[in-house]
Amino acid sequence: MGGSLKYVVRFTLLTAIVTATVISHSDEVWAETVTLEEVLEEVPDSHETWEVTEMQVRQSQAMRRDALSRLLPHLDASGNITRIGGEEVDVGDQAVQRRLDWGVGATASITIFNGPAYFDYWSAGALVDATEHSAQWQRRLLKLESEMAFYTLASAQRDVEIAESAVQWRQEYLERAEALVDAGLAVRVDASRARTEVLEAEQGLLEAEAALGDSADALATLLGQQPDGELRAEFDPETVDVQFPDEMMWASTDRADFAAQLSQIEATELGRRAIWWTLAPRIDFSVQTNWGPTTLFNPDRFNWTAMVTASWNLYDGGGRYARADAAQADVREQELVMERELRDANVEMAQALRQWRTAAAAIEVAGERLEVAEEIFEQELAKFEAGLVTSLEVSDASQELLNAELGLNQQRLQARLAEVLYRYLAVDGE
Repeated sequence: MGGSLKYVVRFTLLTAIVTATVISHSDEVWAETVTLEEVLEEVPDSHETWEVTEMQVRQSQAMRRDALSRLLPHLDASGNITRIGGEEVDVGDQAVQRRLDWGVGATASITIFNGPAYFDYWSAGALVDATEHSAQWQRRLLKLESEMAFYTLASAQRDVEIAESAVQWRQEYLERAEALVDAGLAVRVDASRARTEVLEAEQGLLEAEAALGDSADALATLLGQQPDGELRAEFDPETVDVQFPDEMMWASTDRADFAAQLSQIEATELGRRAIWWTLAPRIDFSVQTNWGPTTLFNPDRFNWTAMVTASWNLYDGGGRYARADAAQADVREQELVMERELRDANVEMAQALRQWRTAAAAIEVAGERLEVAEEIFEQELAKFEAGLVTSLEVSDASQELLNAELGLNQQRLQARLAEVLYRYLAVDGE
């Protein structure tokens, strides 16, 4: 029985972690398994953020078209019917009498020069660029979140496997302890302590399964699915990328979020310059035509008028100067915020790389700790069977063994998350 227990423990600890597609318990079949590639392909079609960013871009493009419309010709048409009442009145050699009059007209106008309108159009174009860059960054963050959720789910699956194996070999240890008690080779407290360990392992399994359900729901939500706790990741949790970059990559204005801020600053600056162009006159040209029945004021039935107007505001009480000062302060504020966030981004990237390196090194330490814990457990188990130690030493060794395996799985997860974060924060990271 003791040899069988040792085999079970070693098999549990050293067996390669199988993927979610082949893990099964009797007739249990998981509802759905996904690979990382499938997740990254499905997110754009499933998550609302993708379409939200598209709508934001469309809105900014519509605002640019609206700004352009103020510089293009405008054409208006009108019609009227007039009822002239009262008695007939002689005006010169014409008689105005009771009748119905009608008329139609058209007006065409174009702004020849309007300085602020040009800057408004250019500013709207800069805002389109800002929105497009912002949309790109939001989509990138969504993929980052999805990839992290995928790895977290894979790690949670492994935690459940570890918890299940802990229940199994602790149950076998309980059976062995009870057999030794019945044979008079151990005391009753040894069996009681072993039973307590089984209950603790079962509690740990319940908690691991709850965490697995939460992780599955988090990924399912990102994929636009109903959260039911059944989604599983097809991934080998033992695989960890340790290909560190040759040199540190720093954040720059080429990154989408900072490119969006640069475009926003440009739009604000153009808006500030537009304020000063209100000092220049506005020049408009319009042509108005009218066609209707012959009247005293329209003897030829058709008339037209062409007009060029120039207007400008010479003094507005200092309002434009105040607006220009506020715009200048806004530009400077945005520049300072971007400089601060760029510096913070570099700190975040440096920390992500450091965490990645630390977690990768910790994997080796955790692996050695697991090997030592396994050896100690086997030694304590053999001593217990020989009557040299009590179940207390076996209990401590088994708990250390469980902690070592969970710790190794956690370090692998931390290394993957740090690697993903660094890669997505890098300008050319994919």
